Parts: sequence; C-alpha cells; structure tokens
Amino acid sequence: MLLRTLLTLVNLGAITVAIVVLLAYPSYSGPAFYLLLGWMFGSMILVYGPWGNRPVGGARPASGPPPPGTPAVARGSSGPAAAPAEIPFCIYCAAPLPPGAAFCTACGHRATHV
Repeated sequence: MLLRTLLTLVNLGAITVAIVVLLAYPSYSGPAFYLLLGWMFGSMILVYGPWGNRPVGGARPASGPPPPGTPAVARGSSGPAAAPAEIPFCIYCAAPLPPGAAFCTACGHRATHV
C-alpha cells in the first residue's frame, strides 16, 4: 500500500469524525472546522510530496541477488547507460534532418542531440 492511499483512507475517517462532531456538538463547530482545515492542508502536503509514493507496510523487497533476466537499470544498479538517440528533426523549425547532420539544412541551427 502506498502512503498516498493510506492518507486518503485516514482523510476519509477524519472527515467523518468532523461531520459527527459538527452534528452532535454544534458548540464545537468552529474549532472542529479549523482542526479539519489544518488536517487537510497538512495531508495535502504529505500526499502530493515526493514521499507520497513510498510503500507502507507489506512485504519488503529481498536484499539478495535479483532474479535472472532482470535488466540492470530496473534492479537499481548503475550499469552502462544507453547511447543517446538522435532527434530526426530540427527542434527549431521541425525540418527533417539527415542522419549525422551537424546543422539543420533549412534554418541553419545546430542539430540537437538528446
């Protein structure tokens, strides 16, 4: 389960509790509203932050060797990177570029390589 999913479930529970408090105890409606507002703001930071995709609970991956046939990039090793591909068109004027061209024949800009 992702942290984002867990926080969504907790948020639904917090909204339910806030509605019950608002209906059962109207004198506490002001503090309950601001508490819920603060909770929602804080949970939005947690959900949309970079840590929202972290797994929570469940089985942890084994620290042993990867299964056979797993590519080096997928298993986290820093193997050799793939050679950069050439862009087959000019990014400035969209004219097609011949293979290995250093400059665009249409606009004269330098050919950009990824």
